[in-house]
Amino acid sequence: MAAFNQYLKALRERKFLDIGTVAERTGVHRNTQSKYEDSRDPPLDYLVEFAALVDVPFIDILLKRLDDSKASQRAVNLAISSLEPEKSGVYEVKEIYKTSNELMHVKLNEVSHKLIPTGATVFINTSSKAIDANSMYAFLNPMNGEHFAAKLVLTATKLKLVFDNTERKDLVFSVEGGETESRYILKTLGLLGKIVKAELIF
Repeated sequence: MAAFNQYLKALRERKFLDIGTVAERTGVHRNTQSKYEDSRDPPLDYLVEFAALVDVPFIDILLKRLDDSKASQRAVNLAISSLEPEKSGVYEVKEIYKTSNELMHVKLNEVSHKLIPTGATVFINTSSKAIDANSMYAFLNPMNGEHFAAKLVLTATKLKLVFDNTERKDLVFSVEGGETESRYILKTLGLLGKIVKAELIF
């Protein structure tokens, strides 16, 4: 059993929760929950739900997952460097929201929506985080510090990051807790705000 899977089991047991209860509250099958505590790697949306359920900071779970990662040491170091230790010794995701009314501009170094190629510079309205149909949004990946763009689609039960790109799969998250849960997921994913302009490299 991998160390990370054992860690999830220990967190569940520490809260005196049985497998069935955790499965029900996180929206997975009981057998899936058992596999997450054995050897299967849980997806991000599950970990977000699980962290809230066991009352553990999500960043602690990310750090533990990095400890048990099979990724290259370079990739792990980059991921850890995107986390900022505070004086208290508690780690937290770097603040990515700007309070200024000025547009933020960043270069997209990660595969993004097919309309905005890698290497493009985008200008972001950081005060606009409400999800509008067919709008493009910028994100800062907290795991590697790279920026990417995606369209956001929100329904009553799903939150989707749409890439329409053969190089990258769309991300889909189950949403049962309404707007509060959607905002939490988007913050975890590194939402910066709505893209208002893009400069493409030819």
